Amino acid sequence: MPDEMLHLPVVNLQEHATVPARGGTTYKPSRFNHFHTLPTGEKLAFNSLSGGLAVLDPEGWARYVALTKGELLDPNHPVDQGLLEGRFVVPENFDELAYLKTLHLRERYATDTWGLTICPTIDCNFGCDYCFQRHRASRMTEAVQAKLLEVFAQKAPRLSKFFVTWFGGEPTLAWDVVRKLSQGFMEIAERNRVEYSASLITNGYLLDEEKVEDMVRYRIHLVQITLDGDAPYHDQRRHLLTGEGSFERILANLRLFLGKPVFVHIRVNVDVRNREGVPTLLKRLADEGLAHQENIRVYFAPVTSTAPPSHGVKGFCFTRKDFARIEPEYFTLAESLGLATLPYPSLQLGGCVAAQPEGFVVEPDGTLQKCWDTVGQPEFAVGNILEYDPLRLAENPVYQRWMSWDPFSEEIACSRCTWLPACMGGCPLKVVFPEAMPEGKVELECTTFKWNWKRTFTLLAERASEAEPAPRPCTG
Repeated sequence: MPDEMLHLPVVNLQEHATVPARGGTTYKPSRFNHFHTLPTGEKLAFNSLSGGLAVLDPEGWARYVALTKGELLDPNHPVDQGLLEGRFVVPENFDELAYLKTLHLRERYATDTWGLTICPTIDCNFGCDYCFQRHRASRMTEAVQAKLLEVFAQKAPRLSKFFVTWFGGEPTLAWDVVRKLSQGFMEIAERNRVEYSASLITNGYLLDEEKVEDMVRYRIHLVQITLDGDAPYHDQRRHLLTGEGSFERILANLRLFLGKPVFVHIRVNVDVRNREGVPTLLKRLADEGLAHQENIRVYFAPVTSTAPPSHGVKGFCFTRKDFARIEPEYFTLAESLGLATLPYPSLQLGGCVAAQPEGFVVEPDGTLQKCWDTVGQPEFAVGNILEYDPLRLAENPVYQRWMSWDPFSEEIACSRCTWLPACMGGCPLKVVFPEAMPEGKVELECTTFKWNWKRTFTLLAERASEAEPAPRPCTG
């Protein structure tokens, strides 16, 4: 038997112990296994709970089959160790779904970390036709700012981490609010030894050198900026309220991040109208010197029609399955140009922050929403930060609906899906508020890996075979 039947490293859950190997224990196949036969005849194996990825040669595959048919596992056998380490086999009496649910609930109801999305304004300088928000002229009041600092100060002694996402509208329209609150949060975090960091969701149009320096100063480590294709495509969709294009200025502003300790995600929203413009955009980004940068990466997202303001673009949206077919093409090109790496699924423990008890989006007047997609829509509000009281929030019927979200419910297909660990049910808005969806019914937002994992992971296997063999990870 070859010394190495696992040609790819088995990726583990770093924070959780692996299932111990015990002599005399019988094993069964994991419910989260996925297999694909490669052109070489080897088996590509992936486990969505452990994140384990391996290529099994014929002898390795035979060993897997033998174990799942009752042959006892040998804890000293390297192949058996790899199969167990990657959770491709689990003890006969091990309930994987219960285990996953335990990990998920622990994260969902964790009290030592807190993440908050803050909208210093819900006004916007863009007129994107697929936007899911209702914008209006606004600026966060002094009272709301003071209350945010007060609530954080009350929570800080019990926290280890606090993370803020600056959102809008367009948050750079009220940059002074971002500065003031950031300074206040940092001071409170320092006094209480809380780890503080932030991210920024911006259209990128109003960025300048001073704002980028502010990001470094105020620990805004991650920025998301959207480009929907090269100029002809982008400017039709993401233009100023005046109708003027925005592409060239955003592109110029992206160069402000070169060499800076701020990570930039360039998001490309895709629907049937701009799918042909994506390759041109990627080549333009490379030509402009934005490729092969450690802090700049491109990723792709399907345009969706969720809350009512975005219902008008429903006819242009890809289904998840259709988008999954074209996604690998984009990533392959982006990778070849030095703008991205092939995506890899990870555990989504805790699920969407909207379904976490203390997960809120704070609007400028203090209105508390649970979801980014419902900003500016009072029918989805669950309270106001000025009257913040966790027990009173629990009495709010809308809040109760959000908290009823359960991807393990037998009423939806997620609990029976082999990809559950990688998406944890996806977007809860589409399930908890089906009446808000364009067709008035539940829509499950499945991970695109469900349809394109064979293609994506085959490419990963090819990359690994071309590289030096990776060391087996430590399991201790």
